[in-house]
Amino acid sequence: MRSSIERGRVWQAEHMLGGLRNVVLTLMCLRHGVPAVQGRGLHLLPSTETKAALATLVGGLAEAELRRAFRAGVALLLAEAAHVDAELAKALTAPLEAMLG
Repeated sequence: MRSSIERGRVWQAEHMLGGLRNVVLTLMCLRHGVPAVQGRGLHLLPSTETKAALATLVGGLAEAELRRAFRAGVALLLAEAAHVDAELAKALTAPLEAMLG
């Protein structure tokens, strides 16, 4: 995503950010035991979970907005990973944050 943003490929970056959000929301569904396929259980997730995902929505194609959503997506991914394996999340933090640029 960072390279897409840096190359000015804003639609590609937005598409990739949506993919990241969808993967994390799917992981949330699996953790909460609700249907994960095609977002069928998203409405069953606790509002605290879906509220946290709001920050990953892209509000525009400006570089600053894409970077903001990217940071939010990485933070959400790390938070979800921590629910499953705190040590893994800790190990992934530095490499993922380095990608943010």
